[in-house]
Amino acid sequence: MADWISGILAILQILGAVVLIFFLPGFFLVNALYPRKGELDRTYDGLYRLTLGIVLSIAATVLWSMALNSLGVNPGTGLGYVLPPNIAGGLLGLTGLFFAVGWWRGAYPVLAKLHPSLARVPKPGPSDLLTEEERDHRVLLKLQELAGERERLRREIQDAERRMRLQSADARSHYETKRDRAKAELRSIEGELHKLEEERAAELY
Repeated sequence: MADWISGILAILQILGAVVLIFFLPGFFLVNALYPRKGELDRTYDGLYRLTLGIVLSIAATVLWSMALNSLGVNPGTGLGYVLPPNIAGGLLGLTGLFFAVGWWRGAYPVLAKLHPSLARVPKPGPSDLLTEEERDHRVLLKLQELAGERERLRREIQDAERRMRLQSADARSHYETKRDRAKAELRSIEGELHKLEEERAAELY
């Protein structure tokens, strides 16, 4: 039983070392450098982060090992500093640092589910600003379209009321129905206009 548990622990240690050396530092570094989702690629952003993270993890491991090797020999042990505990400790420290920077830059909005104080929003990039401009342009076009329709309905109501005064009782009923229908459409359009104006004001300010 003890041998079985030792074997499981050894496998877990190997897997943890592989993940630490080949994935964690680089992945969190990529998120710290590019906190916005889709910033690396709109379609294959996750794949880019994975592959770039592996490459940067290997680079971080090599550079950290070189830094440890530059310290020379430990007088107490007579050995160098390139030892598994030192490598693991340094990589864990870098991972924590990269994670903190990435969180500060808004790379992990999901943390807001744990506590509202952890919510961070990344600053908009050039593509985000372009998207906002395009969205605002579409809203402006919609506002202009609705404003034109509102003016048309107002003229239609005025025309119907003018004709009601000039026509006979039977014809007056027809134009009254036409006026009431136009008024109902006008109220709907004014409500939609008001909603769009409020949404646009909230986005701008």
